[in-house]
Amino acid sequence: MFFTDADNTVSDTEAEKKLVRKLDTRLLPFLSFMYLFSSLDRSSLGNAVLDNFEEDVGITPDQFNTCVTIFYVGFLIFQIPSNILLKRFTAKRWLPFLMLLWGTIACLHATVRNYHQLLIFRFLLGFFEAGFFPGVIYFLTLFYKKNEMATRIALFWGSTVAAHAYAGVLAYGILQLRGSRGLTGWQWLFLIEGIPTVFVSVIAYFYLPSSPSTWTILTAEERILAVSRLEHEDNKHTHMTLADLDASNKKQAVKALTDWKVWMYMLMFFCGSVPNTSVSNFLPSIVRGMGYDDKLSANLMSAPPYVCAVIVMIVVAYSSDRHRDRAYHATAGALICLIGYIILVVCIERPTLYAGACIAVAGIFVINPIVNAWLTSNIAPDMKKSVATAMAVSANNSAGLVGSNIYRKSDAPRYLRGHMINLGFLVLFIILTIVQRYLLYRKNQLKEQEKMKLTEEQIEEMEDNDARVGDEALDFVYRL
Repeated sequence: MFFTDADNTVSDTEAEKKLVRKLDTRLLPFLSFMYLFSSLDRSSLGNAVLDNFEEDVGITPDQFNTCVTIFYVGFLIFQIPSNILLKRFTAKRWLPFLMLLWGTIACLHATVRNYHQLLIFRFLLGFFEAGFFPGVIYFLTLFYKKNEMATRIALFWGSTVAAHAYAGVLAYGILQLRGSRGLTGWQWLFLIEGIPTVFVSVIAYFYLPSSPSTWTILTAEERILAVSRLEHEDNKHTHMTLADLDASNKKQAVKALTDWKVWMYMLMFFCGSVPNTSVSNFLPSIVRGMGYDDKLSANLMSAPPYVCAVIVMIVVAYSSDRHRDRAYHATAGALICLIGYIILVVCIERPTLYAGACIAVAGIFVINPIVNAWLTSNIAPDMKKSVATAMAVSANNSAGLVGSNIYRKSDAPRYLRGHMINLGFLVLFIILTIVQRYLLYRKNQLKEQEKMKLTEEQIEEMEDNDARVGDEALDFVYRL
């Protein structure tokens, strides 16, 4: 029996689809499950306030806000070092280790007795959570192609959006344990949400692979395919040998720190994340200002906007992968959010305001997965990509320093000032996205013009000897 090239192509395509389905069902859900605990542990403090936390600990509202802000300081300090350490220790060891540390700190929140203890614990929680998200984003690039990343990041990011959707309701139930076994409700909250984090970190250590080539859940043929399909796509500009890594890591880390493309992505992340972090921290207060006065109603009515966000985020991210476009889809998310904020500013009827909140939240969560996928597809090789991802996520989280302070109690119930500030950042994001797309388009044109000046022999020599320059290589095409 004879097989044609077409038969082999169909067979290879089916094998690759089967491999991707396996990654989507065995790897991605587990990473999302881990990130779910990260989101729950960092949001516990906001829900603890509902159980007289400030009075029990003896802190003022200003001190509480300082503790909220210090979390992001810890986040910013450790993100880039964490991703560099991940490269050295592998995700299999490093991600569970981070989870064990932040889970332990989350549990220790139950022992807080004063302002200084809380300040230290919030800083350490941010410090240890810092490396998880950028680490996972880099880790996923070892398994997925560039045109598969936006959908996978959206699915992964969806776990934190889902956490926002039900965290308030879950917390409300846990807080009813106040007085049980002599503990306050907020102590139960930190323990019940923190202890499982520690257990999952142990499971993660034994479950996560170091790389696709070593994951025993895959068959030998699947491991070969998992590596070869990425090598073929990247044309050797992304993944380097172990011998190459020691000599080039420092150089590539410095290149990430000085690359204008990375800094543009950082500005985009910052502008897109100020509305994101402000909504994440203050949506219950915004909803309460619409007339949902009691705390339970405010928490319950805060869930539907996040459900809308998960649906819109996955649909837009899938479209982004399918059409191999990043800039226009990220802009679409910002425009959706822009419409929502305009409704919140100009309308006064409660149903319309609530619809505006749903639209704003649905749009803002589109930005992160698409811009992350855009960055990871345009930065190479590995070390440069790892550092660049951490830099971008640092900018994303530095937005929390602004976003956590733009909605003030004095602006209740409409919070118009906060809405207007978010509108301004969204306009800046759209401008930056369009500019970034144009600059990358021009960069591709210049590379093509330079290649046209070369002879065939020069092009072959370049392909043989120029593999270490990553995205700077003439045959590296930037995704738009």
